[in-house]
Amino acid sequence: MEETKPSELISANIAVLGGGPMGVFLSTYLSPQAKEVYLWYDDRKRAQKIEKERITSLLEDSITLPENVRVKSEFDFLKSGSWVLIIAVPSRLMEGILDELAKVLDKNSSHFIFTFTKGLLSASTRRKSNCITYSEYIQKLSAANEFKNIEYTAVNGPNLLGELKRGHHSFYCLASSGPRSVDIFESLFAGSRNHTKTYEDLVGLEVFGVMKNPIAIACGIASGIPECGSNFEGELISLGYSEILTLLETLGIPTRPVQEYGLADLIASCTSRYSRNKAYGHRFVHKLISGEDQPNLIERIELFFNPAEFIQKEVSQSESHVEGAFALASITALAEEKNVEIPLYNTLFQILTRRVSPTELIRFVSKSTSDEVRHISKTATKRSGLGMASGKKFQEALSKNVLRHINGQPGMTDRIVKQSALLIKALEKRYAEAQEANDITDLLQIPKEIQLWKEVESVFQEKGNKDLTRILDFYVSEIADDYKPFLRDTLIHLIAPTRYVLSGFKPGAGLPKIGGCVKEVKALASRYDILYTPTHRSHLDSVEVAFGLKWLGLPVPRYAADKKVMATPGLANILKSLGAYMVDRKRNRNILYLECLTQYSTMMLEAGIPTLVYPEGTRSRTGGIIPIKTGILSTSVDAYKHTGSEVIVVPIALSYENVPEDEEFCGSDKKPGFKDFFYKRTEVYMDLCEPIPVSRYIHEEDPTGSIGFEIMQGWRKYRRILPNQLIARLMVETGTDVAIKDLKNLIQETILTKKGNYLTKDSDEILNRGLKVLKQRKIISVENGNAKVLDRNLIQYYANMCTDEST
Repeated sequence: MEETKPSELISANIAVLGGGPMGVFLSTYLSPQAKEVYLWYDDRKRAQKIEKERITSLLEDSITLPENVRVKSEFDFLKSGSWVLIIAVPSRLMEGILDELAKVLDKNSSHFIFTFTKGLLSASTRRKSNCITYSEYIQKLSAANEFKNIEYTAVNGPNLLGELKRGHHSFYCLASSGPRSVDIFESLFAGSRNHTKTYEDLVGLEVFGVMKNPIAIACGIASGIPECGSNFEGELISLGYSEILTLLETLGIPTRPVQEYGLADLIASCTSRYSRNKAYGHRFVHKLISGEDQPNLIERIELFFNPAEFIQKEVSQSESHVEGAFALASITALAEEKNVEIPLYNTLFQILTRRVSPTELIRFVSKSTSDEVRHISKTATKRSGLGMASGKKFQEALSKNVLRHINGQPGMTDRIVKQSALLIKALEKRYAEAQEANDITDLLQIPKEIQLWKEVESVFQEKGNKDLTRILDFYVSEIADDYKPFLRDTLIHLIAPTRYVLSGFKPGAGLPKIGGCVKEVKALASRYDILYTPTHRSHLDSVEVAFGLKWLGLPVPRYAADKKVMATPGLANILKSLGAYMVDRKRNRNILYLECLTQYSTMMLEAGIPTLVYPEGTRSRTGGIIPIKTGILSTSVDAYKHTGSEVIVVPIALSYENVPEDEEFCGSDKKPGFKDFFYKRTEVYMDLCEPIPVSRYIHEEDPTGSIGFEIMQGWRKYRRILPNQLIARLMVETGTDVAIKDLKNLIQETILTKKGNYLTKDSDEILNRGLKVLKQRKIISVENGNAKVLDRNLIQYYANMCTDEST
């Protein structure tokens, strides 16, 4: 390879990528070193404006660009020749820029990249490339694209821009992948007040440069809290430095050199009045205290579902690029991947995403410096502010979440696209069935769905694109509730007394009778996010739970409603306004649809909105507890993992004296009508089981399995054994014709020998009430002192309600 002298290379091609304050300074500082210096902006309109007017800003000042600084917004100018590239872009742009450079740079020329940008690769890129830092990534891109020579150099400080601008002494810590870069850098930044040090550990220098900036933000936040001073900030720096070393050790990076190339940079960033990261932290806490920083509804949605994106958007609105805020999500994600505890960074992330108060820093430092173990609980309390928002408000966020999730799983998008042909056939068959049954909802929706899947298939075959956006939006719109709190509250207050009147003023007809762990659930519901998991016996379950929880003053959840229940668009709109989201059980093999459904429930929990799911999946047609489908429980585990906020699972045991759909479940052709849900329903009991904190099981191999087991145990313990159920069980066990006196003895013996949550233990009351209910339903007859079974299917159905063997 022909040797190129640094002076010759410098006079040939110099480009500064990044039009922020650092990029502007570097381009003006280097302008005497070359005939032309190129300054690249990612904003085309702004680049054109500055190129024309020759005026831009540098920190608080407006400056005139030197005549030889050319402003660009495309990369075409890089296609030929050798380049010295100095990168000072926000870290969120870095991966894309490295990808573009690999495409446009001349592979046969030598290139020297110096980066002032501090950041880590995104989680998805880390998985694909098996790299962590930008230097590792550019080396992989260079090898893949067969570049002749690219040298990459990371540039750390202490070299705060505020002091560079004023000509103060500054220090450049360099680590490079090649031998000539240091000479080039020293030629570019020659001067009595510029001091250069070189180190061998490129990756270590990069990681440290990323991790020191959030500590500066934390110090800035502390500086805005009245009771915190320099003593407190010093302790923060010490704790942050310790966590940096912990992560470096886990990554296999030597920590001894850090004292040379990192400590001065950390101290300067955390203490200087010119530190942009520290200034950002100070402004942040000032806005919170003054009340200026009040996110609107859309911003609160972004905060809950995409906190990292929210931080990036918030920082991007400032002229000052605050790398510590950009990099924080990547740092915490990397630590989680490596199973490393970095509690100060986790606390800072919670503060910047408004999940905890800035004063949480005081609690953290106080705890860390006491005799207790240095560990901040990742279990945060519930969040507020979105509980009244409808699911329609979350549609865009839901679509993003689903796409992110399926794109993050290797082969998932391919599986979905390949399924399109089978789904189209199934939908065409279903449409024919809807025509026969005159199913209005399906007749309206299925043709749209078929057309969208045909588009997916067509685009894939013609262009190879796997675009799921339109079909995804279709599913999201169909599923989402349109909750209107005033309407739901009004209907609850109207329907409860209406049920009581229509039932003939029967006691218990308006509301379920409530028992179980009411006090415990009330205490937890005020602090944590709640996932209700009732047994599923009837279409009335969601109504009974809503009435019962409203009566108790507990948060009323959003809940799933089968598409069959939403029989017409009008009824669907009403139910959705009450907080129901639509579930189509006929799509149980549709991968994309199931992903939408799971993510919807997860998002509700992440937003702090109480949610109801039925772990049994469908109504029990046996009367007993049926095996739990743990997949739906993964929403609670996912919500906990994504937010760090505790989720309390509250099992609910619903016990019906008469289930409106019992005849349907027992093989009758008769389907329950609207009147059956008023008149056949008599007593209903709702018992809150012992609450289950998700954090208790999060570290187990199968957390959803363990939570499912606890739910089953709760149901069995708290379900009411009603008189008619007990008598049905005894009659099934003894025969179809039982003497009344024998039944009484059996009742007494059962109560004494078998534990259970009996409604009453008075054998006479059980006998009289149980026989009465079964007789009224014509399930049995009583003649000549004997009870005789008239309907074997129904007697077995109610017997199963208090028989474990039925499970």
